[in-house]
Amino acid sequence: MNMRLFFAVDIFPNDKKIIANWRERKLNLPFKAVTMDNFHITLAFLGDVTMQQQAQLSNKADEITQQILPLYTSFVEEEKPIVLNHLGLFQKPKVLYLGLKVCPNWLKKLAENLSEQAKLIGLYQEDRPYLPHLSIYRKANEITTDRQPNIPINIKSFSLYQSYPTDYGVSYCPIKTWKLYL
Repeated sequence: MNMRLFFAVDIFPNDKKIIANWRERKLNLPFKAVTMDNFHITLAFLGDVTMQQQAQLSNKADEITQQILPLYTSFVEEEKPIVLNHLGLFQKPKVLYLGLKVCPNWLKKLAENLSEQAKLIGLYQEDRPYLPHLSIYRKANEITTDRQPNIPINIKSFSLYQSYPTDYGVSYCPIKTWKLYL
């Protein structure tokens, strides 16, 4: 049985609350708000994945994590937080998001390596530069404010998530998590 999967950076519950509060206080737009529980930063969307492909990806993610750890560690030691500091709109899917003006090297490499592994096992990957973002509204057709966020977030792990439909919309459940620290 295939599962709909994606890799994403995990967002701490406290950071999710801060983001949701900022959205409510500063934006409060008439679009469909993404539930706080679904806040994440996608690294690689995988689509429908077989159990065999999932096992292969999981093993490769173990290796990739070990490669990324030195980059992540030096980033953290410089005490540079990840900051959601850009409000953007994807026109076609009508998604309003919070993004990063500058993507840290470790995050870009992590996303690129996971995407490359997905390609190697036959999963389609869009051919475009990685743009880290956290979706906050769906069915958005415009940005109706010039308010820009400045929300530092803590990132200590990423996970392989399963996406599944519920009566209340889509829900995401982590299957396996990789820590980005020793």
